[in-house]
Amino acid sequence: MSDEKQKPSLSDLLKESLDRQKAEDDIPDDPAKYDAGYRAQLVENCMALLQPYVFQVGQLVKWKKGLQNRKYPKKYQPAIVVAVLDSPVLSEDKETGSTYFREPLDIVLGMTTEEGGPFMTFYYDKRRFEPDESPA
Repeated sequence: MSDEKQKPSLSDLLKESLDRQKAEDDIPDDPAKYDAGYRAQLVENCMALLQPYVFQVGQLVKWKKGLQNRKYPKKYQPAIVVAVLDSPVLSEDKETGSTYFREPLDIVLGMTTEEGGPFMTFYYDKRRFEPDESPA
């Protein structure tokens, strides 16, 4: 008899994921958590999103505080502007509940994802970024 653990099937993994999501959905909402601090942060994030910047190719940028909605660049990782699009590409995500639904992708940023990794480019919503003026 082998001591190897049997890997879970795709069906088991999907069921586990759905069960976990259902458990999270069943947590009752508490109005007390939407206090003045929450409301102030909500206003601050909205104002940051609406604060425009004009970016130039070659400029270093970083996420605005509270507006990171993708894995890369990392929270404090600078990225470089490769292109600023005249007309945004709308995200093709069809799920209206997704944070990416109809997101206007109007800036192309370049970065490496790890030390010495390849230079890669990604499309983003430029409203989520600000100039990176950190010292080198």
